[in-house]
Amino acid sequence: MFPFPLRTTVSALSVLLHLSSIYVASSQSCGCTSIVIPVHVDVLVPKDPADPFGGLKSNASSLRRLDDTYDVFGVFCQPNTTSPKNADVIQLLVHGFTYTNQYWSPPTEEFRNYSYTEFACDRGLSSLAIDWVGVGLSSRPANASDVQYATGAAVLSQLARYLKTASILPGIQPFKRIIGIGHSAGSIMLNFGAIVDGAQSPFDGFILTSLLNVDLSTLAPLLGATSARDDTPLRWGALDPDYITTSNRSIFYPTDPTSFSPRMVIFDNFTKDVGSVSTVLQGDITSVTAHYTGPVAKVVGSEDGFFCAAGRCVDVAALTAAERILWPEAESFEVVVAQGSGHDLNLDFFAKGPFNTFVGFVNQFTGL
Repeated sequence: MFPFPLRTTVSALSVLLHLSSIYVASSQSCGCTSIVIPVHVDVLVPKDPADPFGGLKSNASSLRRLDDTYDVFGVFCQPNTTSPKNADVIQLLVHGFTYTNQYWSPPTEEFRNYSYTEFACDRGLSSLAIDWVGVGLSSRPANASDVQYATGAAVLSQLARYLKTASILPGIQPFKRIIGIGHSAGSIMLNFGAIVDGAQSPFDGFILTSLLNVDLSTLAPLLGATSARDDTPLRWGALDPDYITTSNRSIFYPTDPTSFSPRMVIFDNFTKDVGSVSTVLQGDITSVTAHYTGPVAKVVGSEDGFFCAAGRCVDVAALTAAERILWPEAESFEVVVAQGSGHDLNLDFFAKGPFNTFVGFVNQFTGL
């Protein structure tokens, strides 16, 4: 039994339109709306935000209670024509470190469409792409040490429960099946929730991208992490110094410069956001066994400078066997190595391959 049960509720099960703003996809297949969902979190987090296991191996004396309500911003996208067989399925999309919901739907560039939300809409699948607490347009706690994986995982699990029990917007029926798709640290957040919730998880499947079980402390220096208020004083000068961002975005892309658009890197730098120190230092949670019983898939890019260096992803069968050990009760488990892709699977010229893989797993996990 882990030391902290997650007790979370969505305040009054209400959803607020965020300034009545509407995100419009570039095709007529998808209707998207920006929303804010208030989520109450009552959870125990480590007193030391650098706890490598995020509290999973802590005793009571080293934990503190976090009891607060946060506004979680998200972009809900639904196909304009939804077939009955997938109308009750939604993907909960969770971005990675220093990204926002925009990771799942960046702008069309050089006639290439990098929007996974639109790609999924074209194939009849709805999605909710959220900003983490502390990031983007979601609530940002004054104290960065409140932004830990325990906090974020509690929010995600409650959002999944909410999507199954209430209408996200007028006229939208509750969804029966929720697939969590994470990118990088967003995958760690979903992984954390799977460890805590186990067989009681509200998720019907996980697709964890850009994440393998390696010693993440050895990878942290590659990020070039720096205090956000020092990096961009005009934008983040008033933030707690433990909110951090990156000074090096190139590590997220393949080493071959012809594999991605240089303008995408410019956009990436322009739209980068923040994370907390905890979201860099608590990576050892991926080495804790998850007693989750649903299906799980991991998708990594062959050119991922964090996880596939030194030939780690060449032998996919061996890699799958090693990763499977930590998911002993999963209904199914698979690792896919996307050839040519970097850490940011969605943002290089090979994005369509992973997109097809994601949709394929969603269909497999939900029996579509």
